[in-house]
Amino acid sequence: MLKKLGFLPIIGLLQALLAAHAATLPGPLVDVAWLHAHLDQVQVLDVRDDLNSLTDAPKYETVGGAKVLGQVGGYIPGALSANFWALRVKRQLGGKDVDFLLPSAAEFEEVMQASQLEPGKPVVVAPTGDDATSLQEAALLVWELELFGMPADQVAMLDGGTHAWIAAGLAVDDDAIAPMSSGHWKAAPARADMMADTDQVRAALRAHRHLLDARPLAQFAAVDHTPVVPVAGRLAGARPLPAELLYTRGADGAWRFLSAAQYRTVFALDRVRLPAHPIVYCNTGQYAAGAWFVLDRILHHRGVREYQGGMNEWVARGLPVVGL
Repeated sequence: MLKKLGFLPIIGLLQALLAAHAATLPGPLVDVAWLHAHLDQVQVLDVRDDLNSLTDAPKYETVGGAKVLGQVGGYIPGALSANFWALRVKRQLGGKDVDFLLPSAAEFEEVMQASQLEPGKPVVVAPTGDDATSLQEAALLVWELELFGMPADQVAMLDGGTHAWIAAGLAVDDDAIAPMSSGHWKAAPARADMMADTDQVRAALRAHRHLLDARPLAQFAAVDHTPVVPVAGRLAGARPLPAELLYTRGADGAWRFLSAAQYRTVFALDRVRLPAHPIVYCNTGQYAAGAWFVLDRILHHRGVREYQGGMNEWVARGLPVVGL
């Protein structure tokens, strides 16, 4: 047996050893208690849009005479770090530079290797949990991990994020994360069943197939818009799937997803019914990723594809939107 093992490539042997000591994820979401009990059996991948907060101390507020966590500082011990802003890239469209677009497999692989991610061991993505936006950012990372080849049962999200971890009285580290080497995680070609490009969205519009707009309701109604997208409007025929319906703030101040039963109640409402095989979009991908996580991972509503370019790419290509 030892002679046979001697012929294995070193990386392959390491992968086998990691798999032998890896945890089985209980589902798309894990809670603080589960992660604390299995911390040495998973890779925690912290994702946030402010990397400076990794070395800050947590910030507390006084509410009703009690000290409560106001903002996450530090990170879960042993966590790897992914920069949220590196999950999207700038490309040329029609002679113009357009930011916040989907990376290629090679570009995403480079980001994950820089984070020291390794294959063969489950990943728990940890948002800050300070706000609903952090859950959407984590969902975008989960979506891209699956898009580029990671099996769904090998990646989950920490519900409530690092905020819930700190609020539970667990310690965090605040030393600078300075990787000395790169990881060996490899990206596969993007899965066509998870994404829709602009041409496919246009075809869906012509066929009157259902599009779900995952932005805040004011943006869907064209009374507001983000600075990234210079016009107010939506794609013709889209249905609203408002971000306001998808997340809740717990008593500990951490933002979480609803339960599957709660989501089923929400989607039973007359104007929020889910179509078959929808394409979900937003402005630049993160709202849509949060909606995808709810529909695909929590509710197992299959056939959901994300138009990651969203309104950002659509408008940059000079395509029409509808408003009030």
